Amino acid sequence: MANSSLYYKIFEYYKKMILTNQMQSGQKMPTEQEVCEIFNVSRITARHAFELLANQGLIVKAQGKGTFISEKKADMQLNVLQGFSLEMASIGKEPSTIFLNIQLTVPSRKIASKLDLSESSKIYILERIRCADGVKMAYEKVHLPFYLIPDLEKHDLTKSLYAILSSKYLIEPCKASQTIEATLANQRQAEMLEVKVNSPLLAVERLTYNKNNRPYEFTESLYRGDKYKFSVTMEN
Repeated sequence: MANSSLYYKIFEYYKKMILTNQMQSGQKMPTEQEVCEIFNVSRITARHAFELLANQGLIVKAQGKGTFISEKKADMQLNVLQGFSLEMASIGKEPSTIFLNIQLTVPSRKIASKLDLSESSKIYILERIRCADGVKMAYEKVHLPFYLIPDLEKHDLTKSLYAILSSKYLIEPCKASQTIEATLANQRQAEMLEVKVNSPLLAVERLTYNKNNRPYEFTESLYRGDKYKFSVTMEN
């Protein structure tokens, strides 16, 4: 039987190395045999330490390739109103954007209601893939009233949309309402985000208001479930 004290010490050692970023996401772990030699323990003791690390989601085994440090999930703070670029920068990741499409059109009944517009009004629909450190993280479809944001297509839409709205249109987010729902990737969504069909996704809808309490942005997003977690701070 594995020495519980020894395998827990090995677990604690690697847990600390991972959580303090002394071992990085995607880095290959030593083999069980190497751990045996490093700590002078039996194979079963090393295996129990690996099992505990895997159970806590700190490492993942790739068949035929070895064991690797798990990818850390981006932590979106639900009590902070900010765009994707700032969210990624706040956790030390480099944000980037793949521009897909922009069109000027009339809104659906749902979007007109959300943005407090008539159905004959014009809106922009902007589609983008958001990335962090070059990895696709989310797909977003943004709806914006034309009367507030004319000539949006003339700007570099691979940059932060909130920065463009602030600097070019003097629009600042004041508050937002947001819903989150679990879903599974269909064929098109899986191809866009480079995940397998039926992979878990987080479907997020956000309606953002300006300082005049007018809704100016309705965004439908799909976040990769393997890359994201959402946190909120609650006070009594």
